[in-house]
Amino acid sequence: MHKIGYIDIVGLRACRHVAMPVEAFTPLVGQNNVGKSTILFALAWVLKPSALEASDFANAGEPVVVTARIDGITEEILKLIPEAKHQAAIAPFCKTGSMWIRVVCTAPGARGINCEVFDVEKYSGEGLPQAWRAYPTGLPQAVSALLPDALQIDAMEDLGEDLGKAKAGSTLKSLLDLIMGPIVEAHAELATAMETVQNILSTEGKSRSGHLKTFDQGATQALADFFPGLAIELGLQTVEVKEFFKAGSLNVTDVETGDRRTFDQLGSGSQRAIQMALIRHLADLKIGEKPTAARRLLLIDEPELYLHPQGVKRLRQALAALSQKGFQVIYATHSPLMLSRENAADAVIIRKDKALGTLARLPLRHAVASTLDDAQAQSRTLFELGNLAEIYFCDLVVLCEGKTEKRLLPLLYERLRGRHPELDQVAFVAVGACSDIPKALAVLAAMGIQACGIADLDFAFTEARKGQKPMLPKDDETLARTKAALKRLQPQHGYLLGGNELPTKDKNTGWQAADTWAVFAQDAEGIEISASLHDALLEQHVWIWKAGCIENVTGHDEKGEDAILDQELAISTMDGVAIQTAMPAIVQCFRWLDRLRANSG
Repeated sequence: MHKIGYIDIVGLRACRHVAMPVEAFTPLVGQNNVGKSTILFALAWVLKPSALEASDFANAGEPVVVTARIDGITEEILKLIPEAKHQAAIAPFCKTGSMWIRVVCTAPGARGINCEVFDVEKYSGEGLPQAWRAYPTGLPQAVSALLPDALQIDAMEDLGEDLGKAKAGSTLKSLLDLIMGPIVEAHAELATAMETVQNILSTEGKSRSGHLKTFDQGATQALADFFPGLAIELGLQTVEVKEFFKAGSLNVTDVETGDRRTFDQLGSGSQRAIQMALIRHLADLKIGEKPTAARRLLLIDEPELYLHPQGVKRLRQALAALSQKGFQVIYATHSPLMLSRENAADAVIIRKDKALGTLARLPLRHAVASTLDDAQAQSRTLFELGNLAEIYFCDLVVLCEGKTEKRLLPLLYERLRGRHPELDQVAFVAVGACSDIPKALAVLAAMGIQACGIADLDFAFTEARKGQKPMLPKDDETLARTKAALKRLQPQHGYLLGGNELPTKDKNTGWQAADTWAVFAQDAEGIEISASLHDALLEQHVWIWKAGCIENVTGHDEKGEDAILDQELAISTMDGVAIQTAMPAIVQCFRWLDRLRANSG
């Protein structure tokens, strides 16, 4: 189905230059005041331009330009446009299934606005078109038939004012316009009745009431004594059936107490919930609806406002359903509950840079396509529901290979710094195994998310040397020296080496590969090699524990759930000074994270 597939914004408020792909269901996530609302405004504005104020221009004297690409325009869609002449006007611009439109505003006020369409003959097929022309006759109507005026729902300051009255331009008015369609159609007989009433009451009605005619004649005769030549007719206002339905008010009754109140007497939470309920009901009404040329843009700012967690999840599902039934849904959110495994791939992270203004980062779906083919599985692991908040709402993602680091590092951070890492926009995310770290880093880098990895020492000799673009050489002097050192130490400690001459688990003795690396890390040559590889991997944004693994850093030999619980209990009793004394490697690691975070954004 057709939709806006790409938006390019130049010179609008903090959006000095923002370009991003747009899907049928697109969440915009980011902190306050980064430009999410401006992007929603631009999406609506490119379809229905309105006068801008001086404050809307990022740079005085430079134009605001919003460009959009409309995708998925098939011959079947074009045939659904009501007027044949409008079909003919748009067809030449849709030969490839996509067309570009843009709005240019050169000055505050309505006079400086120009609507343009790309010059098909001069477009190379890649990037933004460079040649533009004014809309030809019939094209505005055709574009409006495909993408009617957007339905915008703001993060309103005065919910009662916006929702309590069905006034022109209000949220409630727009929602009722959509919902009343099937109701009016179902009561078509009322149109005939209303027409009869109009004929009786209106001044030009064919069956005008005799009482009204008598009034007209008497009033006219009385007026003739004062102003001859004037006639009086009493005209009574009538409304169409659609307006008749919407003239009512929303009343809410507490089914337990029987208390009945009008909408504007409710609290903000109830008002917002009813508003979102109307949207959910609209999704239900769209089931089985006949196909039309129109796909309406639904733009919502902070849909989660005032809703409890379960309500947020249900709303997210309703919006996803609407995106499959004639709407393109784009919303700005602060809530991880408005994201799911299904829509995380299309979420766009919005950030603000002091020098560049608002920035839109590449969505996961596009990031994976531009990185490794085998990163698909890793992207699913990264964006499990439990990781959504960490990844999308932070400045630095720290990838950990297991649950031990995931649980201990945030606790150590809090004991050292006196605050949870989330307050510093740092997220520790477990990816399951050290083999997942390189792929996850590639995906996050493509998305423009600052990320790093923390791994055990063995990472430097195994996963860091794999793949088409290894972090370290696949075979070099360092690896050869390591293997030689391991053979040298083997008789003394009796550990097992695998076919690759690297440590492996000994099933007979229970000796783990991690135990062997801990022995290597205490050897003089092992200390030298570990330090050099540690420094080399820092350049690849990976920190390795030179002592072997995090248990060697915290001073605990055992692994497993019981060992993690013991370490959590021990750390919770330590203050910052004690941690600095007992675990200097932890302090050094967190200082490294500070430097990375300072360079994020």
